[in-house]
This record gives sequence, structure tokens and C-alpha cells, in this order.
Amino acid sequence: MAGEDSSAPKRKRPMGLKARSSKKANAVTSAGAQEVADFADETTATVMLRGDDTNEIDELEGIFTSALEALGEGEDERALTLLRGTVHESDRLLRLHDTNGEGELEPRFYYIYGSALFSLAEASQDIKDRGVYLELALHRLEQAREKMGDGVEARVWMALAKVKLEISAEAESDVDAAVQALDQAVQAFGANDEAAQVLEAADLVLSLADSQRLPVCASSRLIAWGMAQARRLLQTQPDSDECQCILARALWLQASAMINDDDEISDTLVFAKLLTEAVEVLEKTESSDGLVLRGEIEINLGNAQDEELDMEQWYTKAVASFRRAQEMGELPEQFVQFIDDFENESDSDESDE
Repeated sequence: MAGEDSSAPKRKRPMGLKARSSKKANAVTSAGAQEVADFADETTATVMLRGDDTNEIDELEGIFTSALEALGEGEDERALTLLRGTVHESDRLLRLHDTNGEGELEPRFYYIYGSALFSLAEASQDIKDRGVYLELALHRLEQAREKMGDGVEARVWMALAKVKLEISAEAESDVDAAVQALDQAVQAFGANDEAAQVLEAADLVLSLADSQRLPVCASSRLIAWGMAQARRLLQTQPDSDECQCILARALWLQASAMINDDDEISDTLVFAKLLTEAVEVLEKTESSDGLVLRGEIEINLGNAQDEELDMEQWYTKAVASFRRAQEMGELPEQFVQFIDDFENESDSDESDE
């Protein structure tokens, strides 16, 4: 059927971390603070700063960095301990600071505090807790932005953008504020690492646009933002596989938005034009991810054809793309199955003749 999607299942929002009721020996973070793991009551899991002459904000940042490292290594339980510890110690430092009537805390403190709260929001399974963490994270990150004045760091703008995107997704509302923060982040990125950071931001917004957690108009705005960034980068990096994949994904998502709940395409000519451009963008790709993406798009182009011969031509191209990707590494099972089904059906048709 035209518009039927044989591609990979839609990406879903990560369900977060799961705290497990188990004991773990005390450890020391990269900052030198003692980690206390008490999971009988998860609210008591904390981290103790050393309390010596070291800079406590440096130490706090080290704890948060250790939490991110634990997340990256799949150590969910330890990551949660460190995140809660970061928030706990941030709150303690803030109260102590207010009590002593000392000068202002540096903006970095509020960035760490807000970022840890956002990470806890992502980890939370409870919708109510998630909302509370997001609002608190937004408040602390806005404080970081305000205290930086005219020289707001790119990482603060990106953190604000992530929080605002999640708040928009939770409320199913517009993404205007988030896009403004993204634009500010792009302007603040350093020349040496701009491309990598912009591509990371574009990947983030396209994934959210594809998650079906936002209104159609909000998703469309994110797709347009990701597409514009990819086109801009391709002007100076025409051979970048990453840029090609981002642009092709954006074109694919824009085309997919034209398919209604009955698998009918609102404008077949525009749909085909968008997907054909996406395939052309990926013509020079040499990456496995790019070839898999190209194969998925070719399947969608095949699904949109009325004539069986045209459909088979696109499916044949998809098989060729998947075969090339398979030569570079493991191919997702659904595409292995697609190859088998298509080739078996072709063999059956030949034998019938």
C-alpha cells in the first residue's frame, strides 16, 4: 500500500534509569568525594564532599562529571546516586551560602545544579516528579544564564534548550522558547567544535520531532531547524557523512508528516520529491548508518509507487543499500528480514514464469 512504512520502528523516548534495591560498597568519585550508597530509601542516597580546603564547586562539578560517566558506562544505580548527591550538595551549599550572607555563587554552580536536576528528570519514571525536576532545572539554569550576563556559555544555552524541549514535549506545546535557546547556542559554539555540536543539537531535535510527543506544528519547526543547520554545514563540509545523514533524516521526516493515519499521502509529488532529494544527498555516503538510512528511504519510495514495476525497482535499490551496509558490519534484523522476503518473493515469481 502506498505510504506503508516498512522501516525501523519509531524511536521512543528513553524510559530513564531504574534504581535497584541493592547495596553497593562506598566508593570515591573522580572529585575525591565519598559516595554513600543506601538504597533502602533512595532519598537518602547521597555523596559527601570532603570538606577540606578544596574548591567545593570544583568538587561538585567532579561529582556531576562522574555521574555522566556512570550513565555512559551503563552504571545506572551509581549514576542515580551521584546525581542525587549532586543535587543534595548543591542545595546544602546554597543554603549555607544564604545563611552566611556571602557573595554571589558563580554561574557554574547554577549550571551544575540545573543540569543534575535535568538528568534526574530524564531518569524519573514518575510523571509528577519529572515535571517538578524539569521546572527546578529550568529555574537554576536561568539563574546561570542571568549571572553570566552578555557572555553566556554555549553549554548553558544547550542545557536550557534541552529542558525547554522536554517541557514542551510533556505539555505538548510549542517549541518557540527552545528554538530561541538553540539559536543562541549555535551562535556561542566555538569555531573548532561548532560542526560536531550543531550536529548533536540537530540530532536531538530530529529525534524529538520523530517521537510523536509534540504537536505537528512543533515537530515541523524542529525538522525545519535541523534541516537548515545541516544545509548550512554542508556548504563548507560537502563530504561530511554526518551532515548528509542529518539532512536526509530531516527530509524523510518532513515527507513522513504528509502521511495521515490511513496511510494516505496528502501530496504524492512533494512526498516523492523530498524522499528523492534525501536519496541523492546520501549517494556519496560511505558510512553504514548512511547506507541503512538510504535503504529505509528507498523502501518508503517504493511503498509510494502505484506501479508494481516501479515499486520493485526501489525495493531492489534498498536491498543493494542494505547489502553494502551489511558488508561494513551488522545489519538490523528487520532489514535482514526485508532482504530475505524480497529475494524469496523474486525467486518465487521467476519460478512461476
